[in-house]
Amino acid sequence: MSQKTLPSITIIEFLSAEEIILSPKKFLSPGSTTSAIGNFTKFNMVDAASCITTQERTSHGLVYTTKVGGVIYEDENMDNKQQNILSEKFHCYRLTDVYKNKYLVGIDKKPFPEISFTPSIESAPSGLRAINFEITWVSTLPPLELVIL
Repeated sequence: MSQKTLPSITIIEFLSAEEIILSPKKFLSPGSTTSAIGNFTKFNMVDAASCITTQERTSHGLVYTTKVGGVIYEDENMDNKQQNILSEKFHCYRLTDVYKNKYLVGIDKKPFPEISFTPSIESAPSGLRAINFEITWVSTLPPLELVIL
């Protein structure tokens, strides 16, 4: 099993999988690039997030497991209602690393990434609450490098 870590993730954005437009629309394979078009919503992250992808050879071919983890502030943009929407509907996630490279976790087809939330800080002195999140994507694709049109 091999492992690849992306540089620190400074921005994470999400979009419903049914709304994303991939261009050019072609067969995607590990190492291919694409463009993701849509109205993404940004997470209000506390600090940089991590992204680790492992690959494992199975009887059906290579399977990649991508895990993105970080902490976000709970605010009007990320309240319980928004967390439930993210957990119950299928979304794609656009990651931007410290070098401004962009990656896509999840595409407009199954299997979709899953996200989970865990409260971490009940209340900071500022009154803000922080929430740990983890995005997990098990697929025949690793994070796809995005080309900006």
